[in-house]
Amino acid sequence: MKFRRGMNALCAASITTGTLFGCVGDQPGEDDQTGSCAGLAETRFTAARIGLPTGGAKIVSAVEVPARTDGQVTKPEHCLVSAEVLPVDPKAPSILLAVALPTRWNEKAVWLGGGGFDGVIADVTGNSLNTLAPTPLARGYAVFASDGGHQSTAASPGADASALANEEAYRNWLSDAPKKARDVAGQIIRAYYGVDAARFYAVGSSTGGREALFATARSPADWDGALVLYPARNVVSLTLGLTATLQALSAPGAFPSAAKRSLVWDAVLAECDALDGLADGVVGDVASCNGRFDVTALRCMGGEDTGDACLSDAQIHALEAINTPVRLASPLANGDTEFAGFNVYSAAQGVGTDSPLEPHVQSVDLGSRAPTFPVDPLTSSFAAALVDGFMRHVVVRDPSFDYRTFDVRTFGPHATRVQELSALDVGDADMGGFAARGGKLLLLHGTGDMLTSPRTTERYADGLQASLGATAAGAMLRYYEVPGFQHSVSTGFQVSWDGLSALERWVEAGEDPGDAEVVTDLAGVPGRTRPLCRYPTFARYRGTGDPDDAASFECAAP
Repeated sequence: MKFRRGMNALCAASITTGTLFGCVGDQPGEDDQTGSCAGLAETRFTAARIGLPTGGAKIVSAVEVPARTDGQVTKPEHCLVSAEVLPVDPKAPSILLAVALPTRWNEKAVWLGGGGFDGVIADVTGNSLNTLAPTPLARGYAVFASDGGHQSTAASPGADASALANEEAYRNWLSDAPKKARDVAGQIIRAYYGVDAARFYAVGSSTGGREALFATARSPADWDGALVLYPARNVVSLTLGLTATLQALSAPGAFPSAAKRSLVWDAVLAECDALDGLADGVVGDVASCNGRFDVTALRCMGGEDTGDACLSDAQIHALEAINTPVRLASPLANGDTEFAGFNVYSAAQGVGTDSPLEPHVQSVDLGSRAPTFPVDPLTSSFAAALVDGFMRHVVVRDPSFDYRTFDVRTFGPHATRVQELSALDVGDADMGGFAARGGKLLLLHGTGDMLTSPRTTERYADGLQASLGATAAGAMLRYYEVPGFQHSVSTGFQVSWDGLSALERWVEAGEDPGDAEVVTDLAGVPGRTRPLCRYPTFARYRGTGDPDDAASFECAAP
C-alpha cells in the first residue's frame, strides 16, 4: 500500500509536467499531509493534456472523507474529488466526474461505468454490479467515474435521453466520456500521489460495458484490462431490435401475461431443463433448446385466446418475432445486416414469482403490460423507455414521435440519420492494439438477457476471433455465458462473481482464468455454484456429486 504524499508532490508534478497544477501551502515536508486533499481544489487542466477534444477541465472540490462503516461495509479514508470536463460546443453539457483517492493506495486505478443513458455519476465508493466482493476503494484502488457527459434530474436518470440531442453530448455518452475522464483522473492521481497509477482497469456493465469496449479499443495504451458484463454495444442495431420486440408485443392481443409466460417457461423446462444433465430450473444447453423447443405446441384451439392454459396466434407470433433475427432492408454503416434476436425461451421472463427481484426482472424483460406511448414507467419495460428516448431525441429528433411506428427494416425518412449514427458504432470492433499491448478482456453475458442480447455479444466475440486470429484472441479474451442470468438480475440464477480479482490475476500474475472461475447464485438456489464456461461451451452435470457445487460440472460443447 502507498500512503499519499505531501503537497511537495503536487508542486513537483506542476513543475515537471508543465501543467496547471497549483502549489498550495508553505513548503510542507515529504511526510506532511496537511491540506493535501483540499489543496487540489480549483486546479485546472489544459485541453492539450486530454486525448479527445474538450474545453479543458477543472477540479470543483476536494474533500477529505474519514473512514466509516455503513452496515457491514467499511469505506476507507479517502480524498473525494469532484471535477468538470468542459465541452467544445458551448451548447453541450460538461462531463462531471468523481475520483476517490484512498489514503492507503495500491498504486492502481479503476474506472466504473454507468448505465442506460447515464446522467448520474456512479458511486466511486461502491461496487460494480453482480459482485459481493470488497469494493475497489476498499482494496486500495483510486476509483473514478463520470456521468457520461450530461446531468439528469429525472426520476429515472438512466432513461433520460433529452441531452443526447446535442451531438457532442451523444458522442460523450456513446464512447468518448471514459477517455476524457481517464485522462483527467490520471492527472489528478499523479497530482495527489506524486506518481502515475501503475495499472488502469475499466469495469462496466450494459452501457458501461460498451463504454469500456470503446475505451480499450480506441485508447489501448490507457488500459491494462477490462471487465465487461452484458454490454449494450452496436447501439443502432440494438435499438432497432428492441423496437421490433416492442412492436411485436404491441400488436392487438399479442402481449403475454405473467400466467402465459409461466406456461411457456414450464414447457421450456419440460423440454430443455435436463439437456445439460440436470433438471435444476436452469436451461444450460441453450443452443440445443433453441433448436428443439416448439412454442406452437402451446397454441389454443383455433388460435384465439381461450385462457391461461394456451397461447393465441398473436402471442405465439410475438414470441417468435422476438426470437427471430430482424433482417434489414439494407446494411447499416457498421456492416450489420440484421439484429440477432433474443433467447426469449432461455430464462423465466417475469413469470410472477414472489421474489423481491421480480419487479426488476419484469422491467428488464417484457414489462407487465403491453408497450404504450407515452411510456408508462410503472408497467412498460425499461426497453420501451430506452427506445422511446433514443428515437425521439437522437434519431427522429421530434419529442412527439411514437417509437412504435418506426420502420425497423427500411428506416423510412430517417435512413440517413440511422446510417450516420451507425457509422459511430464501429469503434469497439478493432481490438488489435489492445491485444498487441497485452491487454486482457473478461466478457460475461447471461443467456436470458432481454435488454442487450447475448447473441450480439457472441457475434462480437466471434468477430474478434476472426479479426485477431485464434492465437491473439486467445491471449486477450475470455468470454463466458451464464445460463438463466438476465440483464443484471434474475430470479432463476442471480450472478455474483469477483471478476475484478480474476482480471487482476490474469493481468498481473499471468493466471489465465480459463474455465476455472466459479459463479455463485444469490436468488434461484442461494449459494449454489457453477463453473464459468468459455463460450460456446456450457456447464454440464457430470452425473454424480452435489448438484449445487460447481465441482460436479464440466464445460461441454453444445
